Amino acid sequence: MLGLGSMGQTSDNLIRTRECVINLPSVEQVTQVDRLALTTGKDPVPEKKLGWGYRYEHDKFAEAGLTPMASLDVLPPRIAECPVQMEGVVHELRPFGKNVSANAFEVHMVKLHVEELLLMGDGSRPHIDPEKWRPLIMSFCRFFGVGGEVHPSRLAESGFMKAMNNTRYVSARN
Repeated sequence: MLGLGSMGQTSDNLIRTRECVINLPSVEQVTQVDRLALTTGKDPVPEKKLGWGYRYEHDKFAEAGLTPMASLDVLPPRIAECPVQMEGVVHELRPFGKNVSANAFEVHMVKLHVEELLLMGDGSRPHIDPEKWRPLIMSFCRFFGVGGEVHPSRLAESGFMKAMNNTRYVSARN
């Protein structure tokens, strides 16, 4: 399941093509991922995103210094530098949200690509070795690896986060 705001180009693309690639970067790609912070493929940039400091970027691959490569079962390209790539097709989508405009996408993975160095097993059923895989994790607009934060994110300093910091939260116990 993917939950995406409807202001972004990604939601539009998933609705239009019903295909995607989910590229999972490792901590080594943090600077490339951060170059994409505050960019959108949506032209014109939605007014709210403009206020948060976003700008339009037609070629995000070039902006980030990443290499597109053909997928095997879907049309969207994969990112060559990402050690894990999942090709998927959208089976269901539903709008949701009372105070936010968003879409829920049920995506079925049709092809999984994993860098050989990350795999372990006897060959009959290989799987990812957690000792070798160092995924890049974004938590509340900050970058982390397995362990501590690996790089400050420009997104954490954006108007978006300032707006989120003004949101009142209720304890999960309530």
